[in-house]
Amino acid sequence: MKSIKFIALVLLVSLMASCAGTGPGVKEDNVMSVVELLNSGNSAGLAEISSLPFVFDSEILESETQIAQLWTGLAAAGFTIDNPEITQQRAVTEEDASLFSEGWEISTFFKNLLSEKDTFVEVQGASTDAYFILRRSRSALEIIAFKGEVK
Repeated sequence: MKSIKFIALVLLVSLMASCAGTGPGVKEDNVMSVVELLNSGNSAGLAEISSLPFVFDSEILESETQIAQLWTGLAAAGFTIDNPEITQQRAVTEEDASLFSEGWEISTFFKNLLSEKDTFVEVQGASTDAYFILRRSRSALEIIAFKGEVK
């Protein structure tokens, strides 16, 4: 009887472990909280959850000052995603680098610093679209990359 319970426990743990790695760890609520920070102009909040290094469009930002200036500039310009809708949410791939730039620096960044645990997200709005690369750690959500486009 003890061996049956032990086998059942091993099978349950194995099943749970196999499910743990199925897909990116960023939920829709996480994405929408980032969009809300952007839409509300909360540049300090966005800077706080942005990683170093950080990809913005075709550039790699390497300091907290650059990241703060990025989010402050977007807020000052009034960049928002109106009526946001998540149209893609999946594990990031090396090929996603081409959405940001065809350059070797961005390609190398995607190849060497990102993993299948990171999440590619496309958010479409009425007049703007945005691409995010997000990472969920145990304690927080990080923005790894961002690109916004006005339609």
